[in-house]
Amino acid sequence: MLRIEATRIVLQHAGDRPVVGNLGPTSDELWALGHRDRSFYTYGSMGLCSSIALGMALSSDGQVISLDGDGSLLMNMGAIATIAREKPPNLIVVVWDNEEWCQTGHQPSHTATGTDLESVAKGCGILHTATVTSEEQFETVFKQALAQPGPWFIVAKVEEAGHIEAAPIEPELTLHRFRSTFPQSASNPHTQPWHKPDSTA
Repeated sequence: MLRIEATRIVLQHAGDRPVVGNLGPTSDELWALGHRDRSFYTYGSMGLCSSIALGMALSSDGQVISLDGDGSLLMNMGAIATIAREKPPNLIVVVWDNEEWCQTGHQPSHTATGTDLESVAKGCGILHTATVTSEEQFETVFKQALAQPGPWFIVAKVEEAGHIEAAPIEPELTLHRFRSTFPQSASNPHTQPWHKPDSTA
């Protein structure tokens, strides 16, 4: 399945949920399919997509979606263990697994030679996992994840769609736009709200 088509499925069902996009083509495709202020583009932050999404999930009551990559997660596999330890019921991690480091020259990643990221997630203690290879399978599992408490860890085997125009690199504006829409946590006393509405507005 093409990653851009699977991303289209995510956006069709995400509603107003925050979506955190991995660096490079994942964020480019997320932008190209329709910019939304609740999309968080992680320019240059290789390995940190799901960690950022975890922080968002722990500091709010709303569901958060991470669109990570196999190469990025391999650089920060501790993120999987931390997600399993914290067990945020409102986090969905989707791993676009193209079995390569596309950003650095298309070198084969570990998943091309046998590393199974779903098995890693299970071994860390994440209960809701799946590996999918078609758009139909992905849509079915993704809709299930939206409807049931998580955390969820979905490995989607994908291919590149070819060249796509790069999203504008504007991390400060991305952060400002995103913060302006992020809800305050009503139930977690250990976190501060990211954005406090102006009571005079």
